[in-house]
Amino acid sequence: MRVWLIGAGNIGSVVLRQLQKNPAVEIFVSDPSDQPEAVLSGLIERVDLVSNISPVNVNEIARRVRPDLILLSPGIGEQGFGAVEGGKALSDALNYETIIASEYPCLILSLSNQS
Repeated sequence: MRVWLIGAGNIGSVVLRQLQKNPAVEIFVSDPSDQPEAVLSGLIERVDLVSNISPVNVNEIARRVRPDLILLSPGIGEQGFGAVEGGKALSDALNYETIIASEYPCLILSLSNQS
């Protein structure tokens, strides 16, 4: 199974640790930063793609990545909206638009268990 993990910050790193336990899962990681938490903590050496993913480009990139599943990490601060009034609502809206636009199965990772 090939999984595209979008976002390798705190939440993405938790998911990445779990995915790495299964050798049958091939993981492609993208993040807007070349030094997200997963790289800084040594989970991965580097991200496969440094890019902002949006409803506009998700399918173009997914056609190249060819994932069986897309996992979208909703890290608000990582998207640059953390300090903006209404930033969470904007981030949530972009995430939902991205999964709706995606031609591939796509799940938004939950913030509910974040510590």
